[in-house]
Amino acid sequence: MSSERNPVDDRADDAASNPYAAPDTELSDLPSDAEIADAVSLNDRYPLLARAVDNNFWTYAKRWHLGEANGRMARPWHWPALFFDVYWLLYRKMYLAALGFFGLGFIVGGVIALLPEFEVVALIVMLVLKLALCASANQLYRWHCDRLIARQQRRYPDQPERVQAEVRRRGGTSAWAVVMGMVVLGAINVLAGA
Repeated sequence: MSSERNPVDDRADDAASNPYAAPDTELSDLPSDAEIADAVSLNDRYPLLARAVDNNFWTYAKRWHLGEANGRMARPWHWPALFFDVYWLLYRKMYLAALGFFGLGFIVGGVIALLPEFEVVALIVMLVLKLALCASANQLYRWHCDRLIARQQRRYPDQPERVQAEVRRRGGTSAWAVVMGMVVLGAINVLAGA
C-alpha cells in the first residue's frame, strides 16, 4: 500500500514539469470587495452615464475620476485614440468628431499631394492633430456622453424610462460604424489611386 502514488502529488509534479499548464491565479488579481462596491456605487450614482458608455463604464469611470470628490479632469492619455483615431471615434459613436478629424486628414493629404515641398510640415501638423486627439479623447468622450444625456432629457422631459432607453440606444459602441468607415476610406483610397 505504501508503494501507491498519491494523485495530488502527481498533479503537483505535472504542473511543475509541464510548461503548458495554466499558471496559478493569485487572489490579488481578482477585484476586491471594495472595488466591486465602488463599481456598483458609481453605476447607481451615474445610471444614465453608465447606459451611455455601456460595457466599459467602470474603465471610463476611473479615467474620468468619477469616484473622487475633487472633480478632476479626465485622465488625458488614450492609446486607442492615437492608433485608431477616426475608427475609435466611429466606434464610440462620435460621428461628427470622426468626420471633422477625417476632413482635417483629407486636407493634410491634399496639401502633401499638391505642395510636396510642404510635406514635412503637413506630416508634423497631422502628428500634432493625432496627439491632440489622444490627449483629449477621454474628456471628449465624457463631453459626448454628457451631451447625449442632456439632449435626451430635453427631448423627453417627463419620461425617465424613455430617456434611459434612448441613451442606451444612442450610446455605447458601434462595430458597424467602424466597418462602414473602413469601406468608405477604402473606396476613397481606390478612387484616389485611379
